[in-house]
Amino acid sequence: MSDGGGQRAAGRRAKADFRFDDARLCFGLAGTLADRGRSERFERLARPADLGRWCVESGCTGVAPACTETDLVRARELREAIQRVGEALAAGVPPGSEDVTVINRAAAESPSAPELSADATSVRWNGDGVEAVLSMVARDLIALCDSEYRGRVRICGNPDCGVPFVDTSRAGARRWCSMKTCGALAKKRAYRARLRADATGE
Repeated sequence: MSDGGGQRAAGRRAKADFRFDDARLCFGLAGTLADRGRSERFERLARPADLGRWCVESGCTGVAPACTETDLVRARELREAIQRVGEALAAGVPPGSEDVTVINRAAAESPSAPELSADATSVRWNGDGVEAVLSMVARDLIALCDSEYRGRVRICGNPDCGVPFVDTSRAGARRWCSMKTCGALAKKRAYRARLRADATGE
C-alpha cells in the first residue's frame, strides 16, 4: 500500500520507487515517468532530490550529486528523448533529429570514471555531478544503437507502462519490461479474468 504521494507503506514497493529490474541504464531513466499509457502519469522525478537519488540507485555514482531545478529539467528532457528514440527503434523507423541532438549533447559531457577498490572486488564511480551521470545514460543509448541489440528494442506489453526494453531472450519473444512488475501484473490480471469466466460459466 502507499499513500497519495506514492510513498512506501508496510515495506512494499511504492509507486515512487525507481525501477531497474531487467532494464538497461538508458531505459531505466525512461521508466522514471510511470503510467505512460494512462491519461494521468506518475512523475518519479518530481524534485531535484529525486534525481540525486536516481543517480545513486542506478549505480552511476556512490554519492548523490547536488541537483538543481535546471538539472531536473535537463534530465527529463533527456529522458523523453530516450523514450522517443526507443519507440522509434521498436517501430523500425528513424528517430527524430531533435531527440538525437539532445542525446548527443548529453553524451558530450565528461562521464563518471570507474575506480577499482584496492582488493579489486568492487568498483565505484566518480564524476563531476549530474552532468556526468546523464552523459553515462546518453552514451548507453548510443551504445545500444550501435549494437546488435538495436533490433531487439520492444515496448512493454502493459498498455499502462509503455517503457522500452531490450529483449535479450533467446526466442526474442519477451513481452514485458520486467517480469517482476508488468509481467507479474499481467499474470494477476489473467488469473482474475479466468476466475470471473469460471464464475459466470463462460
